[in-house]
Amino acid sequence: MFPSGIRVLSLFSGIGGAEVALDQLGIHLKVVVSTEFSEMNRNIVRTWWDQSRQTGELIQIDDVQRLKGEYLETLVRRVGGFDLIIGGSPCIGGNGYNLVGKELEQSSVFSHYSRILEQVKHVMRRM
Repeated sequence: MFPSGIRVLSLFSGIGGAEVALDQLGIHLKVVVSTEFSEMNRNIVRTWWDQSRQTGELIQIDDVQRLKGEYLETLVRRVGGFDLIIGGSPCIGGNGYNLVGKELEQSSVFSHYSRILEQVKHVMRRM
């Protein structure tokens, strides 16, 4: 279905479990835009990316809040849109515990999923 690979937006990527799973399924990762606050986790994803000899492009962003407005629109257009948007349950406060249920709904980070998804869909409709 995607012979040249897929373009993925990965929100709250953690250590890249979804990216690794896609790769293990034989799905070529043409572009991965990964948002992850933790520098250690970003380093883990980068190391896996390099060691697994990915031929696509990895774009790492340290703050999901940067994905808005003109910056997000420019990014979507630059990569040619996204075939898949995925997201883990975000951790807060560096405690390593994922938010679930009401905690996730009531946190400010939860709103980023729907905001980003809606803006990406809006930009892609105009492409």
